[in-house]
Amino acid sequence: MVDKNVILSRTQRIERHMARIAPYSQLSLKKFLDDPVAQDIVEYNLFQIVNHLIDMVQHIVVDEGYGLPDTAYEAAEILQEKRIFKKGDAEAFKKMIGFRNVIGHDYISINKSTVYAVLVKGQKDIRTLVSRIVVKFL
Repeated sequence: MVDKNVILSRTQRIERHMARIAPYSQLSLKKFLDDPVAQDIVEYNLFQIVNHLIDMVQHIVVDEGYGLPDTAYEAAEILQEKRIFKKGDAEAFKKMIGFRNVIGHDYISINKSTVYAVLVKGQKDIRTLVSRIVVKFL
């Protein structure tokens, strides 16, 4: 059984990170691209948000006895198979993981326009995933 404190603490942390990036989603693309401090703040907080989501998803899969996923990608698939994530949720989560990997490991130069797009459009996907987890496990 999933430890509700894990879900609650990660959800609260996600909410704090979401609040930190919210003001920057009001910027135009040009203003965002001209503001390296805004870019750094958004990248860092998105990175942390995805880390917390990964942690929750992996805890759920293991704690609920759904399996022992080798990767966060696999954990997302398992949650979709178990109908905790709905159609498309696993794919959105996998994109978040990929985005986080680019930021965290600097595999390639980070496209700031992509960061802005995630800032403006990706918050809905984040909230959807968190909501599905909270409804099921809190």
